Amino acid sequence: MLQSSHAPSHVRQTFLDAVQAFVDWNDGEPEPMVGFEVDYVEHQIPISKACTLVWNCTDIIPGSEYRSLADVLEIKRQTYAACARAMRAAIKQPH
Repeated sequence: MLQSSHAPSHVRQTFLDAVQAFVDWNDGEPEPMVGFEVDYVEHQIPISKACTLVWNCTDIIPGSEYRSLADVLEIKRQTYAACARAMRAAIKQPH
């Protein structure tokens, strides 16, 4: 069984930024990147990597981001983990 967890706020914010980048992503464009802070240094990571940061996060994702994703993906629950798994599966499909 997967262990559930709480993600720090900066990790959750990175995923929320990834959700917006995913929704705005146009076919034919490269996978979007988002900022992620590591040891106080900003790095750019692909949105698929942002999904893995909240893979087991059972926190409830804000409603606006959930609705944005639910409009284009099938999501089972309103958690960061459920949204991340659905989003990453969609990213891995040919664009």
